[in-house]
Amino acid sequence: MIRCILLDDIRYEDVKNLARLLPPERRNKIDRLRFDEDKLLSLAAGLLIRREVGEYPLQTNEHGKPYAVGGKCFSVSHSGRCAVIAVDDHEIGVDVEKLSEKDYMKIAERFFHPNELRYVKNAEQSAGAFTRIWTRKEAYLKQRGIGIAADLRAFDTTSDDLSRHIMSCDLESYVISVCTAEEIDPTEQYISFAELKELL
Repeated sequence: MIRCILLDDIRYEDVKNLARLLPPERRNKIDRLRFDEDKLLSLAAGLLIRREVGEYPLQTNEHGKPYAVGGKCFSVSHSGRCAVIAVDDHEIGVDVEKLSEKDYMKIAERFFHPNELRYVKNAEQSAGAFTRIWTRKEAYLKQRGIGIAADLRAFDTTSDDLSRHIMSCDLESYVISVCTAEEIDPTEQYISFAELKELL
């Protein structure tokens, strides 16, 4: 299950008091952030965890991936004005990225498997194709719990084997990808949307 919240019309100043609902670790993380946009995203991610995972104590593995002690497996991501959580009974990873027109081909040439690079170069919308592959890679690494330090060229998210475990979708100017331990049924709808008030 993936739950997504878009924060387009919300200002941090108007909702910062909601941080009192979050554990001290998340409040401290929010306080350390410099910009209100980042504070808002971290607040939203914290509220998503609270709503979808519950009050289980959170810890991190050796690669920094958070998990709920005694609770369901989850993964969170945020970008731009979008925050996402994925929850499952098995290890799961999710990533969201805002479409960008930055010099992504240099990044693709450095970090993508040759098949993924070919996919981006042959796509009509190469920025969207790049973002799709990047989020698939991030989601896969999060699902495995190994972090971005892995060799990104060593695996191909367009392969049949991995594609059965990864789903990607476009959402306005964002791409969301989720990777699960079990095969994903592409006919099922996995994403639901929430408003901030629903998370309280």
